[in-house]
Amino acid sequence: MTVPPWRPSRLTRNQLEERRLAAQPALNDPRRTTRDLAHQFGVAEVTIRAWRSRIRRNGEDALRASRATGRPEKLTGAQQDEIGLILDGDARLHGFETSGWTTPKIRHVIGVTYGIWLDGAHLSRKLKRWGFSYQRPAVRAVERNEDDIASWVRVHRDALGKKSP
Repeated sequence: MTVPPWRPSRLTRNQLEERRLAAQPALNDPRRTTRDLAHQFGVAEVTIRAWRSRIRRNGEDALRASRATGRPEKLTGAQQDEIGLILDGDARLHGFETSGWTTPKIRHVIGVTYGIWLDGAHLSRKLKRWGFSYQRPAVRAVERNEDDIASWVRVHRDALGKKSP
């Protein structure tokens, strides 16, 4: 039994380019079939035909990655790393009354620190992409005292008609 190689479901731009460039010598070999190449590189046969067509039209550099388009990031990679370190700390160190981080608090810190005011929904998506997830705090009173609760249970257990644990 032959086990097919594991392939990630989503490749980065660099990985896609690397795969195309690795396939280039095989694409130029007339003895290799489209089906065989498609299986070897984990793409559809139509993709192999498109790669071969691009090589014929544009030469050897045809399979190199094109320049990434889209709006550039407002925050640099170093700033994103700094934000991660800030979020690992306590929000009270940045002047907030509570220790938990919320999207508005994070937005405020980024705005004050870097002068970049991100939209709340956009920031939520960025935080998820950076590896942060929504955390719901345990709902407990700040004044809760476990020792007082345990002693009350011991004293009033008989009156409540409960068995001891």
